[in-house]
Formats: sequence, structure tokens, C-alpha cells
Amino acid sequence: MSLSSVRPSPLFLKIAAIVLLSTVFLPWLDSLNNSQYWQFLPFAFGVLLVLVALSDWVMSRKAPQIALKRDLSEILSLYQNTAVKFAFANRSDAPLSFWWKEKTPDHWQLVTETAYVTLQANEECELSYFVTPQKRGAATIGGTYLRVGSFIGLWQLTWFKPYPSEHKVYPNFSAITDLSGLNGNLNLRQSGLKKYNMRGAGMDFLQLRDYREGEALRQVDWRASSRFNKLISKEFQEEKNQHILIMLDAGRRMRVQDDDLSYFEHALNALILLSFTALKNGDKLSIQSFGSQTRWLNQVKGVQNVSRMLHHFYDLYPDTISSDYIGASQELMLKHGKRSLVLLVSCLRDEDFDELLSAVKLLQDKHLVAVISIQEPIYQDIEKHAIDELDEALTYASSTILLRNIQHNIKKLQHQGVICIQTEASGLTSSLINTYLSIKKAGFL
Repeated sequence: MSLSSVRPSPLFLKIAAIVLLSTVFLPWLDSLNNSQYWQFLPFAFGVLLVLVALSDWVMSRKAPQIALKRDLSEILSLYQNTAVKFAFANRSDAPLSFWWKEKTPDHWQLVTETAYVTLQANEECELSYFVTPQKRGAATIGGTYLRVGSFIGLWQLTWFKPYPSEHKVYPNFSAITDLSGLNGNLNLRQSGLKKYNMRGAGMDFLQLRDYREGEALRQVDWRASSRFNKLISKEFQEEKNQHILIMLDAGRRMRVQDDDLSYFEHALNALILLSFTALKNGDKLSIQSFGSQTRWLNQVKGVQNVSRMLHHFYDLYPDTISSDYIGASQELMLKHGKRSLVLLVSCLRDEDFDELLSAVKLLQDKHLVAVISIQEPIYQDIEKHAIDELDEALTYASSTILLRNIQHNIKKLQHQGVICIQTEASGLTSSLINTYLSIKKAGFL
């Protein structure tokens, strides 16, 4: 434990103020009594105060004998109020009073202020405070500050006890639990899918069972029916062990803020749930982020391994540069060439489509491609705004042209055979998972 700072206590300041005031009033008493006795008292008081303060400082230089213990999970959630349990133990033979405060990261909000604690000799106590992480990624609590009074009480000494603990702040799952929009029913023809590459029924055989009224006759297993002398149907399940490739845009387009979360935060939350859904369905999952840095997580399988995705991307933030769609697609083709479903998540603007179209053509040589673009609400906001001035009219006209160009380019992608979905940031989770479920249900892979 090291001494961090020393400052005068309120008691010291009060006594010093009294001494200073005496230098004004005591000479006035001298003039009334025709005596020089009173003018020496301020000097004597000042010397005495300095000597006592120095003595108090010498007697109080020993660090307090306090044992600390912090209880906080290594895994925290973004914007989630979390309790930090703390235990103190006075290891000395005298009572001890102190203020305490933790050295928490700058981007953690302290919900509960630190408290004043009094411990008797060899007494222990447990306290708690609350933190709210405001940023994903690795974070460290560096230690604990203890502010104690000196022996006489003229000083306040702040001691710092290094007590580091490492933590990881992950996305907050409580903010993405509304799955009411998930139904797996997406009109893939309207979304741009023109070519149907179905393999048989696109389903895996599961078991034989009794025929149910209303089922198609093609499901009847006639050989089994003749053996059991009753109609027997084949039951299928969605194909498993298929590969899903996710391309996550980590460029400057995804830095746009939508309420409390950026587009990238919305995308990351959506990918967490998509990962859980795909892995639970028995599929394999690979994720590539692209921006100034590329992160690649290859072939995760099994729902128990969804934590690998969390650990791999929990501290990733979008860059300030534009994303290279062609470069990212070339890199993906080198890493994985077997036919898969590629879900590209981005926020597309008019100037992005020429490059994106070339990238998509490259990916379509091997893969089925779906582009999910976050639709910026500014266009709808401009349409709803009343037009009273010339500047407002020009803004409206420009917005209309840009929106029309985006819709035109989306149709070009759809004509190319790309599944294109536009959605608001708040609806990204349901749009992404519905796209995956609909393609699985239709057996297009």
C-alpha cells in the first residue's frame, strides 16, 4: 500500500483560520490595554500549530492495516447495472475510520457512491457498490483508495492499495431478447432469389411414422406400408451440418448512432442470436469482420460453443475508414470455397453499390449470397418534415434522389440473384434470423 496524497483536514483549516484571525484582533487588544503581550500570541499559536501538525504527520505515516476482498464476475454486460461486493477487515488493535473508493475504468459509471466505514479492532464488514459499463471490451479495476484521518486529526491521508482485477464487457443480452418478429417466413422471391438450387426435398430423412390425413402421397413409403399393412410416411428434418458464413462490416458506415447503440452494436447483437440459432440447428458458423482489421472465426459448431463468437468479437469496434467489399470477398473465397450461405451485414449507401455488385459476383461463384442492409431513418424523417423553406425543398429533393438510387441498386442486386433485405437497426435481429430460417426451410443450400 502506497501513500497517494495528503491534505489538511477540516479541523486543521479551522484552527489555521482562527490563528490568522488572531493576528488581526489581538494587536487591537494591545492598543486598548497599552500592552504588547497580545501581539506575541498569534506567533506562538502559529508555531504551536506547525509543531503539532508535524508531530501528527510523523505519527500517522504508517499505512492502515486493512485487508480487502472484491467479488465481481469476470464477465459483465454492456449497460447492465452490476453489484460489486467488497469486504474489509481491520487487522489492527485500534478502531479505524476511513472513506474508500475504487479505481474503476473511465467508461464505467458508478451508480452508488462510496461510503464512510468505521471498523473496530479486528472487525470485518461487507459492503457493495454498483457499476454500469458503458463500453464493450477488456476492462481493469486497478485498486482501492482509502482515505484515513491522522492520529490527532489534522491531516487526511489517501492510501492506494493495488488490487487489479481483469474483466470483459460483453453485449447486453437483455436488450435483444424480443424475438416476437421471428417466424422464419420470408418471401425470398420478392427479396431477390431467382434461381432455386434445391437438392431433392432439401431435407434430411428423420424417421418412419404412421401416415397422417392430409399429407402428400409422395411422403408415403410404399415398401414399409406393404410390410405393415398400413400407410407409413417418411418424416424429414431440416438439413444439418450446413455452413453459414457471416461478413460483418466494421467500417465507418457502422459507426452511425441509433439511440443508445451504434449500427455496429445492433449488428453484433443480431449476430449473437443468429449464431445461437444456427448452432442450435446443427449448422456450422464462420464469421469474418472487415474494415482496417479483419477478424476471422472459422467453423464453430455446437450451441455450447457460442461463447467462442462472443469472446472473439466482444472488443471489436468499427473503424473510421470505408470498408473494402471486394477485398473482403476475395479474402473470404480464399478461406472458404465450399458452397455456403453468405450473409453480408452492412449499411449501404448509393456510392457503395458498384463495388458491392462486383464483390457479390465474386462470391456467387461458390455461395448463395444474402445482403442485409441497415436502412438509415434520415430519409423517412425528411419525408415527414414539412417543407416551408427553399433549403428544406432542396434537402427533400436530394433525399428522394438518393433513396431512389438505393432502391434502383437493390433491384440490380436482386436481378443478379442476390437476396436483399433492408431493415431498420431495431429490426435487424429478426430480419437476419428470418432470412437464415427461410433459406433453410426452403432447402436452397
